[in-house]
Amino acid sequence: MTASFDRKGPSTRYNARIFRLGADWVLCSFCLPTSMPIPLEVIAPDNVTLETWAFAGMTARERRPTGLLLLRTRGDAAETVFARGTSLVVATHFHSITLATGPAEPAGTLSPGDAAVMARAVLSSMTPRNAAALADPITLLAPAIRDLPVPKDGPVVTLVDDPLACSISGTEVPNYVLFDSGPGLRCARVATARMTFSPVSRMDLELDPLWGPEVGQPERAFLIANGGFAAARLSAAAR
Repeated sequence: MTASFDRKGPSTRYNARIFRLGADWVLCSFCLPTSMPIPLEVIAPDNVTLETWAFAGMTARERRPTGLLLLRTRGDAAETVFARGTSLVVATHFHSITLATGPAEPAGTLSPGDAAVMARAVLSSMTPRNAAALADPITLLAPAIRDLPVPKDGPVVTLVDDPLACSISGTEVPNYVLFDSGPGLRCARVATARMTFSPVSRMDLELDPLWGPEVGQPERAFLIANGGFAAARLSAAAR
């Protein structure tokens, strides 16, 4: 016997909070029920799409786990309902849930733990469809992004004088490179990659800027591709 579930049928109601992450973006946070529903899409209100999601606090004993939904709003009507508070209906793998939200809160009131989890999710969600639009959420999550650890055995990004070029170690070609400098973050699309195997494997990248200021020496870099990212170590080119 095979059981079936109506993912858009009668829903269970939960309280939630909404945080504004720039123009056209909000983050919804709610206490995760024991059924741990996997979000699939937003049913209502109209003109709201689910871009990515994450669960936070899965190992924290002091509070219940939290569900985090990054939502993209399209049009003034969607912006208005989130500003005032609304009921957000989300289809999940089990059944739909209704999230009753209050008025949108500033991004700065998001807890550091939730911001850290969402920073990873947002970087991993970057695709050609949303890369340019993610400028606001990524910029507002910059403190959490800057706290992401850089592994000692991670890739190395070698900087050159041209801000639209760099070299990276290894053989994996990223889709995007996110640079972090004092004035802020800037993101570039990888336009071309030329691989060299001698004396060590590396790729010389030509970059197409997407957003962010091209000022200041980068202090960190993140390589983004295929639903994931890697924090990279920086090196200056030999002169």
